[in-house]
Amino acid sequence: MNRLLAILFKISLAAILAFITLPLLVVIAASVSPTPAVTFRPSDWTLGWYAALWDSRWLDPFLLSVKLAATVSVASGVLGALGAYSVAYAKCPGHTAIMSFLLSPMSVPQIVKGVAIVLFLSSAGLFNLLGTPGLVVAHIVLTLPFVVRMAATAMFNFDKRLDRAARILGAGPAQRIRYVLLPLIRSGLFSGMTFAFILSFNNIPISVFLVKPGQTTLPITVINHLEYSLDPVLAAVNVASLLFILGAILLFEKIGGFSAQFHGGSK
Repeated sequence: MNRLLAILFKISLAAILAFITLPLLVVIAASVSPTPAVTFRPSDWTLGWYAALWDSRWLDPFLLSVKLAATVSVASGVLGALGAYSVAYAKCPGHTAIMSFLLSPMSVPQIVKGVAIVLFLSSAGLFNLLGTPGLVVAHIVLTLPFVVRMAATAMFNFDKRLDRAARILGAGPAQRIRYVLLPLIRSGLFSGMTFAFILSFNNIPISVFLVKPGQTTLPITVINHLEYSLDPVLAAVNVASLLFILGAILLFEKIGGFSAQFHGGSK
């Protein structure tokens, strides 16, 4: 019986991995198509479509998405750390209700949040916030719950005896936060910031309501292009975006060691 379960588990795992990787392989193959029509011939391929990525049509939205994701990641990290500190470490009055409030955006569909934000801006006459300012605020609303949750989990697991020992040795509040608390919750905080970066970079349901001409993110540019044409350039854009995201994840891991969050400890 155990042998049968082990075989079924391996088959299921292989099926899941195939379901995840096969579409990626198709996109990679399409990005080296030798013709404008999406085809793949192993004996005849080209990397010429990747040269189009340096065109301002694709480069400007990519740079905007990177700046937006970096800003949102840092802002969500700071706000999330402060919120998690209040509700999970200091346990301020009403911390349970505050935590529920901070996590509540996760229960609202993204497209509903996008409509609500653009209706609020229009009704308040804040049309000048459409574009980058509105995108930053909306993406922070989207990503903040993830950062709060990850950071709060790390703080719940924090051994307060370490803080007490630092206080006995004469460390002030700022020193204890900087040298004791932050290093020990770094993995949880950076895991949340990584989620924030990826969600902001790839977001469509909220961004589609807030972009404006000249300030369009890369995913929205891809969707707009897809309306009129399906060519290997789109595949090249998606492959390049995937490689960039993988590089960003490795960078966050290098700085924050967030994989320790999933192994029950800190690096």
